[in-house]
Amino acid sequence: MTNLYWEQSFNNNAWSFVFGIVDVTDYVDAYALGSPWTDFNNLAFSTNPTMPAPNQGLGAAVRANLGNNYFVLAGIADATGQPDDPIQGIENVFETGETFKHIAVGWYSSWAERFDNNIQLTAWQIDARSAAGIGSGWGTAFSASTKFDSGWAPFFRAGYADGGGALVDRTVSVGTGYDLFGGRDLAAIGLNWARAPGTATVPNPRDQFTAEVFYRYQPFSNVQITPSLQLIANPAYDPTQSMDTVVSLRVRVAF
Repeated sequence: MTNLYWEQSFNNNAWSFVFGIVDVTDYVDAYALGSPWTDFNNLAFSTNPTMPAPNQGLGAAVRANLGNNYFVLAGIADATGQPDDPIQGIENVFETGETFKHIAVGWYSSWAERFDNNIQLTAWQIDARSAAGIGSGWGTAFSASTKFDSGWAPFFRAGYADGGGALVDRTVSVGTGYDLFGGRDLAAIGLNWARAPGTATVPNPRDQFTAEVFYRYQPFSNVQITPSLQLIANPAYDPTQSMDTVVSLRVRVAF
């Protein structure tokens, strides 16, 4: 069970809340090209890899708009989400109290363009997870994205983590999308640098560089076809490899 929640807004979207079984990546540090259904595949671009976002589980968040262009978003979620057994997951969070907390402040040009044109700074903290043997941690994430009438949609994203079991503890991503045919397609490229924390087997991982390009075409109103190519140079935890290549084809049908 990945989603089972109640979402409610009030006073013409002046503030809202969500509560239930949630995926925090749906709303924490979100931006226009972050959907795994329609945009980038690699986690370096679809999420912020310095943020150890938990699996889907019990959580809640509240957003308040400050005037017409600013917002605050804060929430809490089960740090050890268990989507394969949500009842057990709910019991665990009340027994252990292990949670993931987040708060963000941001700006958007308008409510209708809140994902296309926004700047946000997010701070997070996660408790130690005793069963998994992972210590506590905290970090920050920054995201800025915009969209021009010409069709270009550039973005800049960065993150820092101090512990918490994140995939990497430093990251910077830049890229852009480009709409050629008025909403029926999107070409995009993303470039990422990341530094991973050391482990017992790889005490000094190399800096990892990732590139992804994709082209999404919509031949019909309910069908999208997206080929993509990923190149991962210096895979951080595999010093025997200099380059990994991933080729994929995603077909999405909505009805």
